[in-house]
Amino acid sequence: MFSRLLQASVRSGAQRLAAAARLARLSPNTITMIGLALTVAAAVLVALDLLLPAGLVLLLAGSMDILDGAVARVSGRVQKYGAFLDSTADRYGEGAIYIGMLYLFLIRLHQDPQVFLVVASLLGSLLVSYVRARAQSLGFTCDGGWFARPERIVVTVLGLCLGQLTIAVWVLAVATNLTAVQRIYLVWSQHRSQPGSGEGAVEGGDGGAPRPAAEPHRPAAAS
Repeated sequence: MFSRLLQASVRSGAQRLAAAARLARLSPNTITMIGLALTVAAAVLVALDLLLPAGLVLLLAGSMDILDGAVARVSGRVQKYGAFLDSTADRYGEGAIYIGMLYLFLIRLHQDPQVFLVVASLLGSLLVSYVRARAQSLGFTCDGGWFARPERIVVTVLGLCLGQLTIAVWVLAVATNLTAVQRIYLVWSQHRSQPGSGEGAVEGGDGGAPRPAAEPHRPAAAS
């Protein structure tokens, strides 16, 4: 998948920057929060219809999302809480960007139809991440999908920098929800391949599901 190729190429550069971040005494969690702050700043720029600056700031924020994991590995400060904080910050960051888009389309440009596309994009993005997290909590593998977080960032940055935000939102609205369905199918396929799998659900809600211990590192694959 494109996301894995993108992460592999960017991580090689992030490893080199990790040493400089260590010299600056920046912890992985600090870098995570810097990335979140930059994403919120990009969202404000989107709301103000400053699309090119927003795209460049969002691109920088995306690099922070990879740098924090590289610093954690290089410095030996890998921890479960870091992975949790990183994923949580990603969700807040994506939400902020979509809120910025809502404000731009609804308040500044008065383009009501695009509002529904933004909501659909937000729903799809959250579901892509939720399906992965929920599947892994139940012991399934769910790292696949066409439109993980790197793809979403790339499409958003291109839409902002090229002044084609409406096209980008169309792509996000369709592709994120298709990816969520794709991941649901991947989990269903794994379930069907297990011996003794049945058609009926055996768990009621989140509270009844077994939750194995989280991996002691930042997620290897993007949400």
